[in-house]
Amino acid sequence: MARPLRIEYPGAYYHVMNRGLARSNIFLDDNDRQRFLGLIGETSKLWKVEVYAYCLMANHYHLLVQTPGAGLSRAMRHLDGVYTQRFNRAHRRDGPLLRGRYRAILIDAEEYLLAVARYIHHNPVDAGVASNIGQYRWSSHYGYLNKREAPEWLNTDSILSRFGRGRSALIEYQSFMHSKVEKEIEEYYRKPYFKPVLGSKGFVQWVMERIGKKAEVDAEKPESRRVFGWEIEEIVRATAKAYGKTVLELGAKRRGEPNEARGMVMYLCRVLGGFKLTEIGKVVGLEKYSSVSTAYLRMKERVNKERRLSRRAREIENQLLKSQEQS
Repeated sequence: MARPLRIEYPGAYYHVMNRGLARSNIFLDDNDRQRFLGLIGETSKLWKVEVYAYCLMANHYHLLVQTPGAGLSRAMRHLDGVYTQRFNRAHRRDGPLLRGRYRAILIDAEEYLLAVARYIHHNPVDAGVASNIGQYRWSSHYGYLNKREAPEWLNTDSILSRFGRGRSALIEYQSFMHSKVEKEIEEYYRKPYFKPVLGSKGFVQWVMERIGKKAEVDAEKPESRRVFGWEIEEIVRATAKAYGKTVLELGAKRRGEPNEARGMVMYLCRVLGGFKLTEIGKVVGLEKYSSVSTAYLRMKERVNKERRLSRRAREIENQLLKSQEQS
């Protein structure tokens, strides 16, 4: 069997996981869990890995990490290899502990960082070992809520900053994490074989170009890449025109009244333009990153399911193409 594709470059985000050989337990007691968490900290410091989320289950683990200097393979070889040695020594056994090489999904952080963190934190509830994600001690969500007990290597600032500042950010964070995992994410992880990249069309295209160039390492940031040549204002104007609205009306929202046009412009700005969610939020009047992320993913799911919305999205794209040809 071919080894899974490894895509590494500075600043990449990954959802990393591994499980016990033949689905056997890799954590037999709390000492094992503490030993593993300590080793994550050691690995983080040694190989310069940022850790944003984790969850330790009985027979597997999940990590959401970033590698500012690339080198995920070296870091994971250290984590899995040294933990196996320490586990075997503690339990007087020998031989392999894990099923093999870890699985790493390259994440489009601009679009899916929060969604993947929520998926990771929901693992104990989905597995039936906890009734509430806040009650499970061995996930990073517990650390987000109890800062004094959080490992010092856990980077909580990056995710919390996407919900605002201060106490209100933590409240918004909790609300987001306790809400249901998006169906798109559930379906992605439910498949027997994951795709190696979880991201937007533009992000996947950018990654494929890197693979074609033998994944050369450089400092280019994927989220800054534009698949098409449209400016965000062009997409906003085209969407407003298609819905018979002004640009100002496009960003308006009244309580209890859904604004389909606003959801559509967020979807198109991301899919067709590759713009950052923070950039999109500014043009539609949404300050919180998490609100833009949730609204975008909701509209994306609707466009994929509802023919009417799919046709509307194609009509706006075709209009943009015509305008581009005429200019």
